[in-house]
Amino acid sequence: MTNPADLKTTARRIRIDRTAAAVVLATLLPITVAFAELEGYYIETLNRTSGIQDEGTSEDLTKTYLAGDKMAVINSGPDATDMIMDPNAGIITFINHAEKEYLEIDVNAVMESLSGPAGEQMRAMIGDMTVTVEETDQQRRIGEWETRLYRVNKSGMMGIEQNIWAAADVDIDVTRYTDMMSLSGPGGVLASSPAGIAQREEMSKIKGYPILTETQLDMMGTQMTTETEVQVIRWESIPAEIFRVPDAYSAREMGMMGMPTASGAHP
Repeated sequence: MTNPADLKTTARRIRIDRTAAAVVLATLLPITVAFAELEGYYIETLNRTSGIQDEGTSEDLTKTYLAGDKMAVINSGPDATDMIMDPNAGIITFINHAEKEYLEIDVNAVMESLSGPAGEQMRAMIGDMTVTVEETDQQRRIGEWETRLYRVNKSGMMGIEQNIWAAADVDIDVTRYTDMMSLSGPGGVLASSPAGIAQREEMSKIKGYPILTETQLDMMGTQMTTETEVQVIRWESIPAEIFRVPDAYSAREMGMMGMPTASGAHP
């Protein structure tokens, strides 16, 4: 027969072991799951838009996070859609928090789908666009940055004129992310075509990170003016969960959820 005193001792040891295990687990969780953090850049951009259907001037804030080889763009507003870009996986994910849905786009698969007649037509339209960049001597202090003015003209199926004030001393390279969104990028529709190479070479004349971008767009008689101004750039700890889709969200197929324009995310 088992001694009652031995049973009490065994039970006490089990409780102690479980308590110790719980303490160890609680110590590990903040590092591995609950509070995992990455070091990276936080960029805050103010976006102003006017000229859309006589709605007047609208203003919204974009928060961009760069860490762990990923970019997350968090847009403001009740109907805003966020974006996560993963160049290593070649995936762009759009997140609709209002509907708790997300849409994953495989960039390489999209480019492959444009290998036929539709792709040739798109290449012809985009290839007709001429891009010129003029570096000026005009300098201006915007916020905490010294910037230089670059005038950009893009002509083709739409006319775009831009004044880009760039800060040469801001060492942030977002090329991998802009290439994912660019039809004229190395992996885009134009890829290594003469038109694509010419457009990229012209845009490479802009030195530094754009702090203020003033854009006037004219498309089929519709004019729109946008302005994106960087308010904050800082190096900080960024929660890893920013670069993940919430578990409770459901996936949607292409075409069932709108794709946003993350104007404040990059040049």
